[in-house]
Amino acid sequence: MFLQQIQSILTHKLSPKIFKLNSEIYGFQYNHNRTDKSIKKVMLTIDLSIRALHFAVKNKINLIISYHGLFRNPTEKFNQDLINKLTLLTKYPIAIFVLNSSFIAAEGGVSDTLANVLYLDIKRTFDIKNDKDIKVPIGRICTPKNYLNNNQKLTLENLIKRIKTHLELTHVSYIGDLKKIVNKVCVVGGDISNLQYLKKAKALDCDCYITGRIDYFSAIYSRDISLALIETSHYSIEILALKKMCNILSLEFPYVEFTLFESTDPFNIYI
Repeated sequence: MFLQQIQSILTHKLSPKIFKLNSEIYGFQYNHNRTDKSIKKVMLTIDLSIRALHFAVKNKINLIISYHGLFRNPTEKFNQDLINKLTLLTKYPIAIFVLNSSFIAAEGGVSDTLANVLYLDIKRTFDIKNDKDIKVPIGRICTPKNYLNNNQKLTLENLIKRIKTHLELTHVSYIGDLKKIVNKVCVVGGDISNLQYLKKAKALDCDCYITGRIDYFSAIYSRDISLALIETSHYSIEILALKKMCNILSLEFPYVEFTLFESTDPFNIYI
């Protein structure tokens, strides 16, 4: 397989370039001079930690597909952590392709995966516009499904318990009344926190919003407008979405070795 072949399926299907949000990094971030380069080993990872890069160099990976990049914003100077990573990358010729928010919006991506794992019925996409005025289906508007097809209404507490069970979490942060009935849910995967998204979800008659990150102002706003808000572990759901991508790519390119590097969640929970 050539580098340009996997680039094509990523940018047009699995994590479309058109879904890139504004100025965030997307696509090749390191060592992509030759798109006709032959690729034998590919590693998928959530982040480009030192551990992930050590694994890639040790196993002679040709291409890393990472959800997060080497750095988030344009950098004016290299800190020691970045210097260490770049030094390590010089040990073996590895290309790096960064997905970022395009993989949240993609069909079968992070938002789709989160909705499906939580046994929610996807009714439509939750669209926002990027700086190029392109609609990006960053989330999913869903209705709850009940196990065994019973008619019992789903409460916020039931939904939180479902999240804890299916994502194997020890705790879940939330805003709202646990006894409140949940009828319509907006799911936005990843670690995006945006007050405008909450306002739009409320305007679409959603009574619950699930996301990977909640900031303080979003919490206050949601409480004021009675919009239940749930924060999930974005690591847990992103690793599930990457597993799906790894399986798809393995079927698409059967003669290439694909590996999912499961770095641990950097957040620790004190119970």
